[in-house]
Amino acid sequence: MPQQLKVPSTSRLVLEATMQLYTTPLQQRYIESIDFSETSRLFYDLKRHFPHVIDAICLRKQSIRAMLQERISRLPGQQVILLGAGLDPLSLYLLENYREQVSRIIEVDNGYIAEKQQLYTTIIPEESMIRLSKCDVTDTVLLWNKLLENGYQQEMPAIIVFEGLIHYVSNDAFINTMKLFKTADRKNLVMLDYSLSEEEVPPAFLQHHQGVIRMLETFVNTRLNINSHADMAGIIYQLDATLENLEPMCVTERKITGSNKIFHSPGEGIIEMLSFSL
Repeated sequence: MPQQLKVPSTSRLVLEATMQLYTTPLQQRYIESIDFSETSRLFYDLKRHFPHVIDAICLRKQSIRAMLQERISRLPGQQVILLGAGLDPLSLYLLENYREQVSRIIEVDNGYIAEKQQLYTTIIPEESMIRLSKCDVTDTVLLWNKLLENGYQQEMPAIIVFEGLIHYVSNDAFINTMKLFKTADRKNLVMLDYSLSEEEVPPAFLQHHQGVIRMLETFVNTRLNINSHADMAGIIYQLDATLENLEPMCVTERKITGSNKIFHSPGEGIIEMLSFSL
């Protein structure tokens, strides 16, 4: 086994919350290559005080997979662009399930790209479908150059995954990045999650919602970008995009599990899922 990669606690939170989803031998080999020993107690603190946020992260991951399945089966041959890819082995999931239906996978992030590339090289040597690029996704000039360097083709439809990222960038930065993927016929699909503003949260869930947001903001030492439905509608309007899906966690849970055992009303779950054509 290669030397294990030590990761920051935000990556730990996502990986550990969704560990149950990494069930294949390839994905398990990847997870076993990650060293969690020096990360903080954020995962444990959240799990102890606000366990439902861990469920929401897991459902978020499953929702992204479901959206990918629907889109790829309907329109094979697409490019998949993972912006702010982090340490999530989503590329391995795509390889295992859609190798013949996806033309290329480009991962972009501002950290751990070299280390992740080393892990991929060990686990899947000589794999040419996945390209990794180190770049701040809000640096649109550099990002565009990096995409082209790694084989991005404007004329081909693309899926752009912006999972777990808009919470940490401004809406203006998000809009500027998305403008790179605008097409005249809206052939590209963007899928993401966003943090819900308090005005959309039912009173019974508000204390839980506020507690999670406070804990995360304390940990990252900055304010999170949270949005109302009107805010997201404004983003879609500014991009001249077409809304495909806006989904509260209660709907996501029912789709994924067949029932509502955790989230029962719109506004519960901290985040909501969104997709739009661009």
